[in-house]
Amino acid sequence: MNKVKVRCWNIRQWRPGVDRSDELFITYPEDNSGHSLITCLSCGGLFAVTVVKEVYVGPPLEEKLVDAICSQCGRGLSGNWAYYPEAYVVDGQVFSYERASVIPPDEESIVREFDGIYE
Repeated sequence: MNKVKVRCWNIRQWRPGVDRSDELFITYPEDNSGHSLITCLSCGGLFAVTVVKEVYVGPPLEEKLVDAICSQCGRGLSGNWAYYPEAYVVDGQVFSYERASVIPPDEESIVREFDGIYE
């Protein structure tokens, strides 16, 4: 998989009973632009989905992932993925995070590289 640069916001998520926060990267794709993130449910690896390519080039994401392998753990992604950060993996457990509907200020965003599903 090729890398793709993604504009995102770094968020800290605290879970009850845990003395450290989870570091999450949140994206806000708009209409047919930007990126969505998905996660491998086996290891928590993150992958970027370029929305315009998913919508206009295809194939649909489920079909694209049929033969895709996680670059971090080597397991297949077909049926083994979820939209991130709605689901994220820490120490083999799946947790959830509900992204705020208000987009944080642009100056708080960062650019990070992820393996691209459609790249």
